Amino acid sequence: MRVEADTVLILGVVMVLFAAVARRIDSTPISAPMIFVGVGLLLGTSGLGWLETELSNGAITALVEATLAVVLFSDASRVDLSNLRKNWVLPGRLLALGLPLAMLLGGLAAITLVGSLNWEGAALVGIMLAPTDAALGQAVVTDRSVPVFVRQGLNVESGLNDGLAFPVFEAGIAVALVGLANVGAADAAWTLVREVGLGAVAGVAVGLVCGPLLSWARSNRWTGRHWHGIATLGIVAAAYGLSLSIGGNGFIAAFAAGLAYRPSVNLPTADDVSHDVAELLTMLAFVVFGAIVLGPNLGAFDWQMLLYALISLTVVRGVAVAVSLIGSRSRAPTVAFIGWFGPRGIASVLYSFILLESAEEIAVVGKVVDVVMLTVALSVLLHGMTASSLARAYGRWFSGMADEHDEMIESTVVHEHGLGRCADRAAHNDPDPDPSPT
Repeated sequence: MRVEADTVLILGVVMVLFAAVARRIDSTPISAPMIFVGVGLLLGTSGLGWLETELSNGAITALVEATLAVVLFSDASRVDLSNLRKNWVLPGRLLALGLPLAMLLGGLAAITLVGSLNWEGAALVGIMLAPTDAALGQAVVTDRSVPVFVRQGLNVESGLNDGLAFPVFEAGIAVALVGLANVGAADAAWTLVREVGLGAVAGVAVGLVCGPLLSWARSNRWTGRHWHGIATLGIVAAAYGLSLSIGGNGFIAAFAAGLAYRPSVNLPTADDVSHDVAELLTMLAFVVFGAIVLGPNLGAFDWQMLLYALISLTVVRGVAVAVSLIGSRSRAPTVAFIGWFGPRGIASVLYSFILLESAEEIAVVGKVVDVVMLTVALSVLLHGMTASSLARAYGRWFSGMADEHDEMIESTVVHEHGLGRCADRAAHNDPDPDPSPT
């Protein structure tokens, strides 16, 4: 109990201290994930030893599960599906073609370069590193010199690919568990289908009921902005709890609830506080990642893992993007820019936590997590450091092509989905000015 109290205390103090300087940090090349992972390394067992705990710690387990559920709901609920159908070219290609291709290429690269992995472990590596995280390259989605077509394409891809990849991740675990602890193929397949199916049903049901209910209550002045915002967290909890009660997967339910809630509610997404909570939980998860996963395993990395991490961030992502954009009329600099800005972040981290919690009996689980966390650590560093400069360089290139804008797919005006603080700042030209002196 004492360990849990100390863990909660340290995480709370870290968050308050960061909040006190967050606006200043936003104007530097240093990203929030870089800081929180660094704080985790500093405070964890490889540093000062102030945050010494285990992943099985109740507080850590609750943080991981809450983070993934809220992140999945928040990202899904902020995508306007009706507008996405009209402007699907870039995000649609990246999700329908790029995502599965990244999984395939990532798995092939893992089994080729990381010799100690079997094919099941390599497949898990490819799946876990396929989702992207736009928050690691915040400048890309806030720099208004980058055309909105590209900014929103990357933002929507990041918002949906973690939820779309999760059932595949669950399938990968199920396949890897076959033959272990008396788990048969038929039982594993049925469990997977049941959890995904019932989770989706529970999530859609909760989203379709809660959206119209909140719309009616708001329009009839039975409630207001404050409680509507808080209610979005209740939707996450209701979907998660209902799914578990009927044998479904709570994370699938949270994602499905977000998808169903968004088109059924006629309210501003800015009133939704779930993204603020998701951002808070995400940053705390990065501290935990640095302290109890990355730090204690720094000595486990070898040159094969490092080579794979670099190839995953460059070749795997680059080829998947290039193939998915064939025939889209995207210019080469755009393809290269999108290919580089596929940061690996919170989804990969949370998948690693879940794998360590639920599938310890898989022989290669430690190696899988080592490869994933090294790739994420490099991504946090490299994408955070290059986001501002490369976004400006790409913006200058686009501006220099003004004579050809009428013919360029990049000039397409698309709907700006409200995908979080980064996108909100970009869409509204930073509506959070410094307070005027009184």
